[in-house]
Amino acid sequence: MEIREESWWLMYCSFPNLNWARLREFCNGVVEILDMDGSTHKFEDAQVARNWLLEDEYISYTALDAEDEQEYGIYLSQIKVPNALTEKELVKLMYVQANA
Repeated sequence: MEIREESWWLMYCSFPNLNWARLREFCNGVVEILDMDGSTHKFEDAQVARNWLLEDEYISYTALDAEDEQEYGIYLSQIKVPNALTEKELVKLMYVQANA
């Protein structure tokens, strides 16, 4: 399936640990979230998926700013979106414990 858009989200209640979720919108209308447990959640549209993430205490990675750094004790310059060749490898990178 061709990906129309991909975004990354962090669970802010886990900071300074990083607990990632990936939101993908496909060209065929399918919307999926992959969480750090390796579970894939399917949604009827992107807004429903974003609402699910927000209710589960996630914040869009691109929405984080200097105020969040101070509030949550994180350093945005040190945070890198997980990247791997396979989803199995990716899931292993989706939880990063601070000072580990």
